[in-house]
Amino acid sequence: MDTENLYRQNIALLQSTGIEYREFTHEPVLSYEKAAQIRQRFNLSGVESKSLFLKLKNDRYCMFISVEGKRFDPKRLMVLLGSKPKVCSDLELNEVTGCVPKCACPFGHPDEVTLIIDNEVFQHERFIYSPGPPEKTIEIKTEDIQEILSCSPNKVFYYQD
Repeated sequence: MDTENLYRQNIALLQSTGIEYREFTHEPVLSYEKAAQIRQRFNLSGVESKSLFLKLKNDRYCMFISVEGKRFDPKRLMVLLGSKPKVCSDLELNEVTGCVPKCACPFGHPDEVTLIIDNEVFQHERFIYSPGPPEKTIEIKTEDIQEILSCSPNKVFYYQD
């Protein structure tokens, strides 16, 4: 998979579910500082997503989906998933998901990638994420994430601090 295929999957998912979204094209966003500039330039009101690609001992992959600045508790994730997670290498991220390092996309991944949604995401009205290419940003209503998850083939877990 590559970022263009990931992008097409995300757009198809949003369109097939009828989710309203705003899409923006800009220079690549590979840091939270650049993301803040893009939020300001396009007057985005959502919380910036944080997607972290993890691997469990049994070679299962997970995408931890949270908000900017949030850290996860590995012990809590171990209890939730039954195995200790470790952060994947940039190469694994790219090979398995098609994502560019420092720009992991939360949705549209192969079936075998488990999604872990931090419940803190739902405390915000809007959610900002990259649909694959670092030159693209999408903003959706946070409540629409449930619709995305219901149409996703990925197993989903909810993370709570």
